[in-house]
Amino acid sequence: MLKRLRYTIETILVNALILSTLYQLIVYLANRRFWRQTPPPPPDNFMPRISVVVPLHGKSLDTLALLYLLAVSAPTDQYEIILALESEEDPAYPAALDVKQHYPQLVKIVISGPAGRHVGKIHNLNAGYQAASGDLIAFIDADVQITAELWNAALSVMAEPTIGAAFAPPLIVEPERRIGSPVPTGGEMMIALYNNHARTAGLPFAALSHRVKTMMGGFMIFRRSVLEQAGGLLHLLNEAADDISLARVMQENGQRMAVIPVPARVLPERQSYEEGRQHIERNLTVQRAYRPWDFLAWPFTNPLTVGFMLGWITEHEGRWWGRRTWWGFAAFRAALAYELDRIRFGRGFTGAAYAQLFMLDTFISPVLWLRALFRKSIRWHGRTYRIQQGGRAERVD
Repeated sequence: MLKRLRYTIETILVNALILSTLYQLIVYLANRRFWRQTPPPPPDNFMPRISVVVPLHGKSLDTLALLYLLAVSAPTDQYEIILALESEEDPAYPAALDVKQHYPQLVKIVISGPAGRHVGKIHNLNAGYQAASGDLIAFIDADVQITAELWNAALSVMAEPTIGAAFAPPLIVEPERRIGSPVPTGGEMMIALYNNHARTAGLPFAALSHRVKTMMGGFMIFRRSVLEQAGGLLHLLNEAADDISLARVMQENGQRMAVIPVPARVLPERQSYEEGRQHIERNLTVQRAYRPWDFLAWPFTNPLTVGFMLGWITEHEGRWWGRRTWWGFAAFRAALAYELDRIRFGRGFTGAAYAQLFMLDTFISPVLWLRALFRKSIRWHGRTYRIQQGGRAERVD
């Protein structure tokens, strides 16, 4: 009986290994096709008023430079930037004030006040939305590097009147090497690898197959009429994720979402390993709350995770074929990851980064997935929120 059970488990894992490998290959081919698209320029007669809302909470080394870049990259003549903060005591307030002093006609600062028991980011987004006057309203995170190419692609997509909202896949650029260390060893590299090769890698496949069911924050742009039809953001103040909750409302209202074929490049903030672990675990916990079936299937879409389990079982029984096969799939995964980075960034990451990806896929991600399976709370910017199934979150500290 026990032998039959082991055989059944091995059969399931072998099938999962083959299917996960096929899935990774399909994802790679979809990325090749998606990122090679060249969006047409927006029509000459499409010159909407655009309001950009930037929720600020804390400050990194790049915050001021990225805000200046946002100010000088106006896509239309009717353009405004709204910087939303909870208070003037926020570390990002001096940077916001600096930008406003240089571009007084362009930049507004909105003080949203204490978030109370609400989620801080959506609280700031709501304050910025209420102050916005544009026909198109863009929610842009402070760590996104805006380019003219991204704006042109976004306006080209939004020129289609049936599109209610669009977003650019957030891709994190390779972290800089740390002084005194041969490789970037901080949590920012772990976050970049997770984001680029697990969280966002499947988006092009969903976009090409017209099965976009959610959005990802970083760069999201909405028609004002869509947000008004959704009732604004007040009813979302207790949502754990602004992007997923907005996408859910749009689906409920029967409105179309599109993926912009230009990435929103995110500049990583230096973080410790513990901060990187908390970031990934928080994302997985939120995914479990909003999309439980996707969360449960996630480990089995990675051949390294499945292959490791299969190799461990067969080696424990004195057979070596599982581990040898696993090494082959590990090389295949690394090669696909390198090619994906070449397609999306124009070059691959360092070899040390793919060694870290191997560790992340094989050992770290499965452990974090198990932890997220049972977590009831998340932490964001030093605040603790209790999260319920469906995504509702309430501050508890």
